[in-house]
Formats: sequence, C-alpha cells, structure tokens
Amino acid sequence: MLDYGKEADRYDASRGGEPRADAAAAAVLSLLPGATRTLLDVGCGTGLVTRRFADRPGLRVTGVDATYAMARMAARRVPGAIVLGDSRRLPFPDAEFDAVTAVWLLHLLADQEEARTVVAECAR
Repeated sequence: MLDYGKEADRYDASRGGEPRADAAAAAVLSLLPGATRTLLDVGCGTGLVTRRFADRPGLRVTGVDATYAMARMAARRVPGAIVLGDSRRLPFPDAEFDAVTAVWLLHLLADQEEARTVVAECAR
C-alpha cells in the first residue's frame, strides 16, 4: 500500500495526470442528474478530478480526504472546498449532498466490510 503522505507530490504524474483526470471527471459528470447542485468527492486525493467537478457551473463541490498531504494539494486546487476526513465516518450531516463520488477509492480499501462501510457513509 502506498504511503499517500509521501506520494502526494508525485501522485498525479504516476496515475495518468491531466488526461486521465479529464476522462474520469467527464465520465462522472455525465452520470449526474441535471438537478444536482451539491457534490461530495470522497477520497478526493490531490483534487485533480475534484477541480474539474468544481468547474461545472452551478455545482458546489466539497472534497474530503484522509491524508493531510493529499488534502493540502487538493485545497490549493479547490480553495475553500476541501475537508480532512475519514471516508468511514464522513464529517457531514445526513443528506447534506445531492450526489457523492468516490473516484479511484473503493479498490484501495482493505476488504469488503470496509467497502460496505464507506458506501453506506456515502449513501447516508
């Protein structure tokens, strides 16, 4: 498992950079219902994809990541919209967002039980 605190500075380049982020954001945005006004990006990492979500007119985006170094980079990309937090216990009230994304997160979780916990938190 990567140490995301140490990998933050080189993470984007090692994962496909801007082209991959463009493709991921476009795919996710195409799935959002037209009435979506608020979006939570869980496991936002460096904010490379989150920034693209935030560029969509009329969409208020919040990113959350558990790794300080990743969240710090995301905060530079999406100022005022990034929160440090655990995807297993999201620091938001129930039904706070119209939609939730978890781009490139679930495959990193330890096991099915942890994945269930994170998905349940996203649904909450």
